[in-house]
Amino acid sequence: MIKFKPGDLVRIKDSTHQDDMPDHRVGMIIEEEDLYEGDVYSVLMLGTDTPLRFHRMFLTPFTTR
Repeated sequence: MIKFKPGDLVRIKDSTHQDDMPDHRVGMIIEEEDLYEGDVYSVLMLGTDTPLRFHRMFLTPFTTR
């Protein structure tokens, strides 16, 4: 199980839809929420100013490889 922490860059899985999500699907974890045993994260998408919330299962670590 991957755990994320504030400051981590993540990519939202392609099978995930949220209306306000940009096409690039890349964001930074800004907060781990206390809901559902800490598996929900606030993600600030690059180029936006409003964080979106995602369960850990919809996130992957962002790498350039």
